[in-house]
Amino acid sequence: MRHPPLATHMVSLPDGKTGNNALGYCTSTARDPSRTIVLTPIGRAWPKRVFKGIRVAVKWLKLPGQPEFLHILDGETSTTMALPRRLQQRATGDLVAVRTVPTQHYPADIALYYGTASAPAGNLITVSPLSRWLRDLPAGSAVELVNLSAPGNALRNGLFGTQASIAKNSSAGVRLLKDSPGG
Repeated sequence: MRHPPLATHMVSLPDGKTGNNALGYCTSTARDPSRTIVLTPIGRAWPKRVFKGIRVAVKWLKLPGQPEFLHILDGETSTTMALPRRLQQRATGDLVAVRTVPTQHYPADIALYYGTASAPAGNLITVSPLSRWLRDLPAGSAVELVNLSAPGNALRNGLFGTQASIAKNSSAGVRLLKDSPGG
């Protein structure tokens, strides 16, 4: 994916709507996701009006691996002026996506666009959705966890098994078990 040359960040709404959730490309001098940052939209204004306190997914285009973190918007965006907006420091959980694992009869598909994941406890990770689950998954289903905040971390990415069933359109958290904790 090609980004505008001046872009340092891409901001999206973690609402599970594909093709309609990007809030826009921004510039900033920020280099640390753990601090409060200021983003200025590229262009004349923000593409969407979003209110203070909304959680946004921020892709850090200048950090190795281009990780994404969840931040909280400190002020309302404007669709008529290119107002700089502050984002509070990143949320504690990692930002993740969950995909179904391809089988002989079914292709891989997105089960959850955005969720937050707890720190691994042994070989268990808890995922809390930010929107709704897109698929019914029975307990023991194999899923691929894509950790958007730590794309190169083998412990936080890979194949997991669901420890409980997941109902489509629910927003229930689920514990995932990894067979090989080291990778």
